[in-house]
Amino acid sequence: MVRVIVIYDITDDTQRTKLSNELFKIGLSRIQKSAFSGDIDSQRFKDLTRICQDFIKSSNDVIHVVTLGIRDWERRIVLRGE
Repeated sequence: MVRVIVIYDITDDTQRTKLSNELFKIGLSRIQKSAFSGDIDSQRFKDLTRICQDFIKSSNDVIHVVTLGIRDWERRIVLRGE
């Protein structure tokens, strides 16, 4: 298993919604409006990269897929408003 963070900026609203639905289906959880995270196995990781590539339709679209070690995730700092 690997921890991933997916951060995206997709210009088309419909495509952006479809991508978020696919990320939910693959087992990721939303952590921000355009950011998801979760633990996935190697096959799901391959699926994830293929799915993300399918949503790049414009030169302005970008998707970051970041893998983290468990210690990296545990050391994160989450700041929230009151």
